[in-house]
Amino acid sequence: MSDRIFLRGVQLHARHGVFEEERRLGQRFIVDVDYWVDMTDYARTDDFRGAVSYNDVYLTLMEIAGGEPVNLIETLAERIAAALLTRFAPIEVVRVQVHKPSAPIAGVFGDVGVDITRRRGGA
Repeated sequence: MSDRIFLRGVQLHARHGVFEEERRLGQRFIVDVDYWVDMTDYARTDDFRGAVSYNDVYLTLMEIAGGEPVNLIETLAERIAAALLTRFAPIEVVRVQVHKPSAPIAGVFGDVGVDITRRRGGA
């Protein structure tokens, strides 16, 4: 396995969910992303041109997560992972966690979410 870069606690207000109220009012989501790349060459040379920009990863995440509403956070995580693997060739593996801390659950809970890992080429 190569090296891991991560982006934690990205918060956004979006309109994902099954229920009409979730779509109408929206709610807070938190996304964490880990991505594995071989950073040996650009880390040794201090040449940023081979690196995957944290900002570009953040902007992609915000574009997908803040975009077209989906019913399931599983679908949202899948779309984020697919976009990162498609747009950034150096990324070999991506892990996406989507938290829905205000999920419509009849009870007290700290968090609910999904955690997926996808590899380039689906292997």
